[in-house]
Amino acid sequence: MKKKSHEVIVSINQDLAQKFEAASQKKTSITDFIQEFLFQFLSEDTKKAYIKDLQFFFEFLRSGNVTISQPGDIESYHFQLYRDHLLGKGLASATINRRLVCIRSFIKWAVASKLMTHNPLDTIKLPKVQTECPTAAFDDHEVMKMINAPDLSTHKGRTHRLIMVLLFNLGLRRSELTQIKISSIAEDRGHTVLSIHGKGDKIRLVPLNIFVVEEIRQYISLLESVFQPDDYLIQTEEKTKNEKPMDGSTIYRVIEKYAKTVGINKQVSPHSCRATVISHLLDTQLTPLRDVATFAGHSNITTTERYDKRRKNLDKSAAYQVDYDLKKT
Repeated sequence: MKKKSHEVIVSINQDLAQKFEAASQKKTSITDFIQEFLFQFLSEDTKKAYIKDLQFFFEFLRSGNVTISQPGDIESYHFQLYRDHLLGKGLASATINRRLVCIRSFIKWAVASKLMTHNPLDTIKLPKVQTECPTAAFDDHEVMKMINAPDLSTHKGRTHRLIMVLLFNLGLRRSELTQIKISSIAEDRGHTVLSIHGKGDKIRLVPLNIFVVEEIRQYISLLESVFQPDDYLIQTEEKTKNEKPMDGSTIYRVIEKYAKTVGINKQVSPHSCRATVISHLLDTQLTPLRDVATFAGHSNITTTERYDKRRKNLDKSAAYQVDYDLKKT
């Protein structure tokens, strides 16, 4: 009597087989290794940021006639000279650290993947990151002047107003603002809430106050013939839809434009709007620091504390104690 065979017959997916074959091929350039390194990340924003930072590093090496074909070619002095190069350019310490940390992450991955026997960057120190927030914030009067500045008879003006309403009320990052879709807005237990796609693919729900809800409702009502639930909320055109989110640089130009329009001469950016909201909440002292951190999407409360520390440092500055009583002279 023949034994029954338990062998499972599996049909070969040729397309998948080709992908496995391509993935197993020997890498011929540093770009291949970078792509494999990025494969571990889910966030497209993270991938884009890492690609950009790694490109800066390898372009610097090429400018010095150094060609890297695999991670093992990277030496500690390459990293050290690049660090000194960035410091010499006068970049913010946070920017320098981000670029250097990206390279370190790449090397750590290479060591873990047995592509390198040791980490040549372990002994090289990174510059200290500035611990307070240097971003200039707006005062309440400036906020209202900017929000009311756009020409509401045009679609562009209405779009610019909504951008500022959302930034000044919700403290959003540029990337969070551009990713908002109609479907991001919903009702939850009596609240109108916005689902925000934050850093590290983290989702947070923020309730919208009546003012923000009405601004969004009016904006959508004028585009009802165009909008579908999965469309981006911020639309650059009135009669055609954006297939892609608005570029973050456009948000930057909007803030600069209206700050200049209303006579604000300090250096500002979309992050100034975010700093304004956080500082406003801390100034009122009606919201616990932990709740402000949750609202802002800070994974670490120490990030929020930087805003609070800067505010207190200004309030208690010794500059207010300088008094030569010049009126008597």
